[in-house]
Amino acid sequence: MRTIKTLMLAASIVAFAPQIPASNGTISFVKNFSETPEKTVIIKHPAASNLNTFFSSTTTLFFEVYKAGTKEDIAAMIKTLSKNTYVKSCTEGLLTGDYQGFTLELKSPMDKIAFGKLLKSAGLNTIKINANPIVDVEKL
Repeated sequence: MRTIKTLMLAASIVAFAPQIPASNGTISFVKNFSETPEKTVIIKHPAASNLNTFFSSTTTLFFEVYKAGTKEDIAAMIKTLSKNTYVKSCTEGLLTGDYQGFTLELKSPMDKIAFGKLLKSAGLNTIKINANPIVDVEKL
């Protein structure tokens, strides 16, 4: 009988205890956006769930930019992206609603930090990957 009471007590503690998230020792700040900011990079790719392997294994990347701006703004983005030493070519894709497509062909794979710096240099400050929340490109 005493064993049953002990097990019931342990089960109730586990069931009703507050859930404490695991932490890797770093504090991360997530901004919650009520609306997608302009010039947000959108990447939709099944392999992008693991960013380290995704960026280190691809040399051709298709992404969209939400509300990229005028034709002059888009031309300036393409020019800035094309000047980077990692980039072989950057081409404008289709415009679908508010989403302007871009295809970026790299000379060699790059890491996510270098990709964030590349986007930042083109004036793209936020990124949304798959169903994850929108984050600053510096936080990749």
